[in-house]
Amino acid sequence: MKTRAERLLFIAMNLLLACAVQAKSPETGTAKVATAKIAAAMDPVYVEYINNYRTLAIRQQKKYRIPASITLAQALLESNGGRSYLALAGNNHFGLKSTDWKGMSICKYDAGVYACFRKYLYIYSSFEDHSRFIAERSFYRPLFKLGLTDYRGWAKGLNRCGYAKDPQYGDKLIRLIEQYHLYYYDTASENDPPCPLNSAAAAPPAAKKAAAPVKAAAPAAKKTAAPVKAPARTATTPTTATPKTATPARSPAARPSSTQKTARL
Repeated sequence: MKTRAERLLFIAMNLLLACAVQAKSPETGTAKVATAKIAAAMDPVYVEYINNYRTLAIRQQKKYRIPASITLAQALLESNGGRSYLALAGNNHFGLKSTDWKGMSICKYDAGVYACFRKYLYIYSSFEDHSRFIAERSFYRPLFKLGLTDYRGWAKGLNRCGYAKDPQYGDKLIRLIEQYHLYYYDTASENDPPCPLNSAAAAPPAAKKAAAPVKAAAPAAKKTAAPVKAPARTATTPTTATPKTATPARSPAARPSSTQKTARL
């Protein structure tokens, strides 16, 4: 079995290899630069964390209707990818304090204030407790009116509901979700492979809906332009036809009969 250091080295090598492949690909210059910047900015520890706990986040989504992307982003931010003191010493990956808590606690200075936090025997218990913490409190209830793919609404809503004191908390969650393509797991199943972070993943649901009407507008304009030209051509044909039939008269005596012919026509 590979050690943690070997796994991190493997992930870092894959990210570097992805940058090299993208540099040789026939994409546009803007796409290559954007993909390389994203790959270079990714933390290998975060990538390993996502791969380890993505299935757990998907299970929590099915059970409590909290987007998997939100669960993963909060866990990454609160535990620093599993490297925080609370995560290492107490398996607390979401920074939940021990207020109204009957279980074990772990204490430390938080923003200059000595505070106590919840402590768990297993990481799974931290994910489960986080889901129940949100699902069972009335002031988080408006969030459950949002769709499971509306990660922006959920991130901003957590800010409004007071989950964290940081006014930029929601924006930080959104950046993590979009940087590491965590929205992929909002519609994924437990058996799906991890999102390929070395290339551009599927666009967020909001981007797909916005792009659809643009394609439908182009053929509609062509169809309306065609009938305008058709009646103009039919209007010109009868006006040119009358003088052509009047000119080929064989003799002056035959002029009265030409009016009869035109009358039949």
